[in-house]
Amino acid sequence: MVSMTLNDTLNQVEHTPPIHKRILDILPGVSGGVARVMIGQPFDTIKVRLQVLGKGTAMAAKLPPSEVYNSSMDCVRKMIRNEGPLSFYKGTVAPLVGNMVLLGIHFPTFSAVRKKLEGDDHYSNFSYTNTLLSGAAAGAAGSLVSTPVELVRTKMQMQRRAALAGSIGASSTAAAASSAEEFYKGSVDCFKQVLSKHGVRGLYRGFTSTILRDMQGYAWFFLGYEATVNHFLQNAGPGVHSKADLNYLQVMAAGVIAGFGLWGSMFPIDTIKSKMQADSLAKPQYTTTLDCLRKVLAGEGQAGLWRGFSAAMYRAIPVNAGIFLAVEASRQGIKLYEEQVEHVYGGVVGPATPTATS
Repeated sequence: MVSMTLNDTLNQVEHTPPIHKRILDILPGVSGGVARVMIGQPFDTIKVRLQVLGKGTAMAAKLPPSEVYNSSMDCVRKMIRNEGPLSFYKGTVAPLVGNMVLLGIHFPTFSAVRKKLEGDDHYSNFSYTNTLLSGAAAGAAGSLVSTPVELVRTKMQMQRRAALAGSIGASSTAAAASSAEEFYKGSVDCFKQVLSKHGVRGLYRGFTSTILRDMQGYAWFFLGYEATVNHFLQNAGPGVHSKADLNYLQVMAAGVIAGFGLWGSMFPIDTIKSKMQADSLAKPQYTTTLDCLRKVLAGEGQAGLWRGFSAAMYRAIPVNAGIFLAVEASRQGIKLYEEQVEHVYGGVVGPATPTATS
């Protein structure tokens, strides 16, 4: 049985207005975006703190030991002690809005490119290459939104560093960069200040590393998910023909594999992205993505590219299980909604309830 994409299903519904179809088309991605942020923000905050302020980084050498993070758990303990538990959700507004938009871009873009490459019949003739290319295209499209969103989130997550700038005292490059940073009242204030003082270019600081990260990461993100789903479908029993027939545990398992693919493939690039966006916009320590890479390798070695990796992998389990659970649950909800519509207006897609058979 040929699986039907969400767009195909919605386009068959004659009684749904076009704008309504568009809203329903992006709703699964929006649901996944909310799940990603609300579950993943604390993990992401820990990851960024370790990447920028972890033991062995250039900035850590200028901070008191109580503000340097030795591990993920050490970061958790010190953040709770020094800033309180709500500090894990600093900068949530930008990614909450941004990720609703992002996954509303990622999933439709992936589906559209994949359909162009191989048509509707994805699972009877699964292609690793086409899935990777479609995922990379989705990542590239999303990077136009993710760059300013990630910059605002990173700036908010680094407000602790800005607060400590006065206590550093030294006149080093790192200290000067810290003292040049602004304090922000919130994500919206951060966006406004960066835009007014540094323009669009300031909001897109780190774009090169972000688009490289997102193309690589989402290629493996979607491959991990789709390959796992394909495995389940190929080894399923009677009556299982498409994603809609998989149970929630299988969907969550595929999501976890997707998360491991995402972070396992792109983490070093993400570290460079974090350092670029955490850097001062007024007095930058890094001039380009390549300059940042060279300085990290020279000052911190290969280990400097992998700080915070454990936090990212811990994050991958609940976050990506939640993303795909939300996405697939939304799709099932939309399907039921459309069946109800057709039940009222005279079945195009199918009956609202199963027809009894003798």
